[in-house]
Amino acid sequence: MNAPTHVKTPANPRYVDRDTLFEVERFLIREARMLDEERFREWWHTQLTEDVHYVLPVREVRMRADKKPVGSNPGAYVFNDNHPMLDMRIRRLETGLVWMEDPQNYIRRFVSNVDAAWADVEGEVDAWSNFIVYRNRRQRDETVVWGTKQCRLRRVDGQWKLARRVILVDQRVVLDKNLYFFI
Repeated sequence: MNAPTHVKTPANPRYVDRDTLFEVERFLIREARMLDEERFREWWHTQLTEDVHYVLPVREVRMRADKKPVGSNPGAYVFNDNHPMLDMRIRRLETGLVWMEDPQNYIRRFVSNVDAAWADVEGEVDAWSNFIVYRNRRQRDETVVWGTKQCRLRRVDGQWKLARRVILVDQRVVLDKNLYFFI
């Protein structure tokens, strides 16, 4: 599966109007709450397009002169998922047998700095935002992961749905035991 690379802001972005930006912000914030509440199946059914592409590429440490896009190293992904793979990840969680999730993790997602521009495809928007994910497991196991999300949202039957998400973590080394959560 060819994964999208870092989605850069176009040279002359056509920024969305205030009402559309508000809709995009509401989508991202409500999605974060849905994931915080572990409503994964509902998220999969209602928030994703069937051709969704959801990736977290490994960011290589490079000199500034090296202009290769993030994600250009084939196979260098923490995850590189489509609709069926996301379904499989959710089904795994639904088994109740994922020992890292029992007892329950407490995860809180924060979304900020939302911006959006009309995409090159009619009815689609490119949205950029920053995130922080706080996770607490057991008594003293806490981690914080932060970065940016670049999303392609598509209007389907009058509502926004996620068609693509590229997640870039801003830490050279993530000290968490795993990144088995949705951002």
